[in-house]
Formats: sequence, structure tokens, C-alpha cells
Amino acid sequence: MTLVRDGRPETVFVEPPATVASILATVDVVPKTGRLLSIRSGRVLDEGNARPQLWMGAELVEMATAVQQGATVRLVEAPDEVEGTIEVSGDVPPPPLPDVINELWRPGVPGQGTVAKGLRSGEEVTRRTVVPPVPPARMVDREIALTFDDGPWSTTPAVLAVLKEKQVHAMFCIVGYTLNPEGVAHAKQVVAEGHSVCNHTVHHDEQLPQKPQSVIEAEILGGNDLLTDRVGTPKPTFYRPPGGSLSPAVIATAKGQGQTVIMWTVDPADYRKPPAAEIVTRVIGGLRPGAIILLHDGGGDRTQTVAAIGPIIDQARALGYVFVTPDKVGAVGTPSVAPALPTPPPPPAPTPAPIVPAG
Repeated sequence: MTLVRDGRPETVFVEPPATVASILATVDVVPKTGRLLSIRSGRVLDEGNARPQLWMGAELVEMATAVQQGATVRLVEAPDEVEGTIEVSGDVPPPPLPDVINELWRPGVPGQGTVAKGLRSGEEVTRRTVVPPVPPARMVDREIALTFDDGPWSTTPAVLAVLKEKQVHAMFCIVGYTLNPEGVAHAKQVVAEGHSVCNHTVHHDEQLPQKPQSVIEAEILGGNDLLTDRVGTPKPTFYRPPGGSLSPAVIATAKGQGQTVIMWTVDPADYRKPPAAEIVTRVIGGLRPGAIILLHDGGGDRTQTVAAIGPIIDQARALGYVFVTPDKVGAVGTPSVAPALPTPPPPPAPTPAPIVPAG
């Protein structure tokens, strides 16, 4: 009998009755199955992707098929195969915001592209950009943001009352240590009334950049955890450093949490308790498109700040500014989601004068 393997004939002597299996066993040949390999890494996806073929003449046979004296068995082992690919269309994400901002930025706009992936493995083979993404850009429209630090505090409800009256949303940079039961109630009111929250660490340590990395992480990650666990908010997308104190380690830790460091454009130093009129003057004098205004709802007596909020909003609007929150700024080329200005009530109907009988 003859066994043909890899195109080479080999004479095999076996005692009848013989089968294909006994011929292969005589020469210690185990037919290999073909494997399916992934497109990029070459890892095995399927050990038995294809079966070997056994032929006698023009007939495809099995291992148990009987073989007559003088017959020729041809073994065609199954080759390994590489999986196919599929091309998928999708968005190409734009670059992120800068690591640190001190004014409003419009997020970038996704582009369009295609990705070729393995059919079974999902491994990426090629990526092609069809429409390039638009990168983020500094705000050039007359949109500005109010931000409040160091709360929640006993003053926070008064701040919220003014914002509600003026139909303005703001960002509150919350310090974790204030989230006692009363503070949690105030923070939940902040969220319920549509305002944004920002991580302002646990203990408001203005010397944080000089501390070990373990302390930096405890302050930033701990601030996030307190907001998510006690207030029930998603992890904030912004981090505000206490006192504006930064270092590469602080920036990198915030970035590792998916957070942009948000500074400010206008600081009227309201924490020093100047008169409300002076706070207003300092803020209005520093406005420009994209300005981020730093105020405080916590950390002490904020009576002057509360008194200044309404006039700041009114005078800024008179100058054509619209208030937005940093996390709801519209992407490049689109308007931001800003609340509508309040509709003034209609004037009261005149009361007719009483008719006095002549006489």
C-alpha cells in the first residue's frame, strides 16, 4: 500500500485487513486539524477549525475505511487559517480639553473613520480617518460661568435662592469634609436644582502639591468618592485645586481620574469679605468671553457674596453675557445649553378710578 503525504509517496506494509487508520498508525502519523488564528496577534481562536482530508483515488474516505492491497491513500492535512476581517464605521474622538483651563473651552467635535477588525477576535488591524475631528477651542462667544467654592455651607441655600430667582446655573466646587448630614442635604439641593458639581478635595489643603503622592491621591480620589457615595452624583469631570495650588503630580492625578483642572479668570477675593458693591465692580470689570468667575458659598460668612450675586448677573446680562456651566458648554460650532432668561410678568391692569357722583 502507498501513503502519499505532502506530495511524497511512501510504501507501507500492513497485514490485511487494513484500514486508513492502521496505515497511518504504522508510520506513526496523526493527521493535523487546521487552526483558526487571529488576524493581528496570531493567537489560536479554534483548534479544530478545519479537518484533514483522506483520499483514495477520487474518493474522500474516513479513518475506518478499508484499504485493499495495492491501494494508494493520500493525506491532505488541514492548513492553519487566519480569520477574516470586517470594516466598521464610527466616530473618531476629538482631542480632550487641556489638562488645566482658566477660561471656558468648547469641546472638540468627533470625526468619522473606519476600523478594520478581526471577525472573531475583534483585534484592530487598521484605522482610517475619513473626516478629521475638530479640536477643542477657547470660548470666543459671550458665555461666562459662575463657580462657587468651599461649600456646601449654611450660606448655600441663600446662594441657590438667588440663582433660582435669576434662572442661572452654576458650578459648585465641593469640599468633602463639609458633607455632614446638613452639608449632604445642601449638596443634594445643588444637584436637584440643576447645578454642576466639581471635586475640591477632602480637606482643602492648599499645600497639597508639597505632599506625598499617597496624600494627593487620598485628597483627590477621596473627594470624588464622597460626592458619589454621599451625594449620589456621577464622578465630576472637573477638579479645582484648593488655593489654585498645582504641581505636575496633582495635575496628573486629576487627569488619571478623567478630570480637567479648572481654575478661574476673575477672582474678586470675596473670601476677604469686601462690600458687595466692590465684589460686583471687580467681577464686571474682569469679564470677557469665556470668563470663569470665582466666588465662595462656603468657608465662612458669605453675606456680601450672596448680596453681590444678583447684581453680577443683572449687569453681566446687560452687557450681553449668557451664563453657562463649564461641563455644559456646547462643542465647537454649536451653541451652549443655557437656560432661558426669565420672562417678565405682564404689567398689572390699571385699576379704574371710582366714579364719584356729581353734585
